[in-house]
Amino acid sequence: MPQKNNPLFSIIVPAYNVENYLSECIESVLGQSYMDYELILVDDGSTDRTGEICDQYVKANSEHYAVKVIHQDNAGLSAARNTGIKEAQGEYLIFLDGDDYLEHTALKTIRDGLEPGLDLLRYQAQEVFADGKTVQHTETGFTTIPGVEAFPKLARYHYTENAWLYAYRREFFLKNGFTYAKGRLSEDFGLTPLIIARAEKVKAIPDICYNYRQRTGSIMHDTTHTTRRVVDMLAQLQIMFPELVAIPGTKAILHYLVVSFLSGATDLERNEFLQVHQTTKQKGMLQYIHPPNLRALPRSILLKHFPKTFYRVYHRSIL
Repeated sequence: MPQKNNPLFSIIVPAYNVENYLSECIESVLGQSYMDYELILVDDGSTDRTGEICDQYVKANSEHYAVKVIHQDNAGLSAARNTGIKEAQGEYLIFLDGDDYLEHTALKTIRDGLEPGLDLLRYQAQEVFADGKTVQHTETGFTTIPGVEAFPKLARYHYTENAWLYAYRREFFLKNGFTYAKGRLSEDFGLTPLIIARAEKVKAIPDICYNYRQRTGSIMHDTTHTTRRVVDMLAQLQIMFPELVAIPGTKAILHYLVVSFLSGATDLERNEFLQVHQTTKQKGMLQYIHPPNLRALPRSILLKHFPKTFYRVYHRSIL
């Protein structure tokens, strides 16, 4: 039976209009082979049966599982995560989106990878498609090192910045005052690298623990949000950059953020991209483009000095 006070894991599930997927998500937690956790469901003002499903699971499992639900007005994924963090009592925070699910042995695998005082543990994901096809992203793990040394390794992984591929020591998370920016898309952008940079002990394991569902109706696959996403990412950069610049050894992180941001901005129309590039230049961010190796040099040169050519080469519609 899981401990209801101070469990090892607090699993935070933000859920908005995911009635078709939420049961599988919750069952993937309740069916874990390792049981020392609390499950915090945050219904973010859903207009379908999501809130009702949450209530049903809490009622059905209250005597056997540490399951709780918080209903709130719709405020977005970031606010739902922040709500769950405030409620959490576990030693480590784990984020699980309401339309995704864990592997059966995920919590045991993560527990076995933990070490005393570890701030951050990275595990891996596989993509799950509607036809049942899966694409695994197996990465090589690494032993415990400081975050600024870990980042160049993590930057080569799939989904480097996604919040749901890390277990965070809650004391470390709260002490640093980390919070997800309310009302923004790509809320992980910038914050996850900052978390990594401030972590003294980071470790990665190669095991796939997370199932990332690919569905066309999700925000991440909605092209109508492209401009807003780029605007939000730029706002994140402006907040995070001063903090990252003040941390010794973050050269690779700063390079990664600028290149990732502007590469993603090629989803915009050409003139919009050029405006964003000019704004980034005016804010002095292009000075942090320092390719880590010769292979990255051509891309970096184009991005820094020839934005029109960069756009022509990397705009997704002509790839």
